[in-house]
Amino acid sequence: MGELSGKVAIVTGAARGQGRAMALALAGAGADVAICDVGEPAMPSVGYALGGALDAVAREIEAFGVRALHAACDIRRQAEIDAFVGRVLGELGRIDILVNNAGILTGNTPMHLLDDETFETTIAVNLTGSWRMSRAVVPAMIAGGNGGRIINIASVAGLIGTPGFGHYSATKHGLIGMTKTMAAELGAYGITVNAVCPGFLPTRMVEHTASEIGARAGLTQDEVYAQYLSVAHVKEPIQPEQTAASVLYLASEAARVVTGSNLVIDAGWSAT
Repeated sequence: MGELSGKVAIVTGAARGQGRAMALALAGAGADVAICDVGEPAMPSVGYALGGALDAVAREIEAFGVRALHAACDIRRQAEIDAFVGRVLGELGRIDILVNNAGILTGNTPMHLLDDETFETTIAVNLTGSWRMSRAVVPAMIAGGNGGRIINIASVAGLIGTPGFGHYSATKHGLIGMTKTMAAELGAYGITVNAVCPGFLPTRMVEHTASEIGARAGLTQDEVYAQYLSVAHVKEPIQPEQTAASVLYLASEAARVVTGSNLVIDAGWSAT
């Protein structure tokens, strides 16, 4: 039996990349895992495909001998969130862990030139969506009386300025502020709230962003990646399994007194 046996976790944005890795890590530790991702192939202001094969990830979860639940859910829409959370409670019986991972990154535009749709969509997904999902889950955690873990996937961009991506940076700074506030509000219920701040992690989202930067600057994707790594002190990209290991720690009993914290996994990017 794994350390998280008998627990139920939700992971948003879990169709691929680090969301998938987090879901599998939690399942490997014995948790039943409910996963969701956006059902739309793309949002108008996002230039890369969203969503993915949730059913395939669910089968991978079930291979660990635990239960899986998957559903399309656009976290910009409260009705979809409420339906998803209701289904998790109805089918899996409880919610112990929430990983707010879903997010988007696009634009590569200075703040004063950014269009409304890009700014507002990024805020709606990365910040408001995480708040909406948390708002839906917390009452069930409190009612369950077993405490809980909320883990928000922020970014090194929530610790520094990111020219060209200020809208993204704003959402991640906001997510860290929300993390600290909710930690203070929910500690009395045994619910911890923490953030994970990854650095350069070459997911499909980052690949698309690198292509945008490269197209404007006349650089190849590898050259853009080299620029990302130039600001890190350990010259290697973060892997999804490394962020997943951080989530697993924060979900564990060992982290029961860790709350309001930012676990930074950025190869030293934010150190200077």
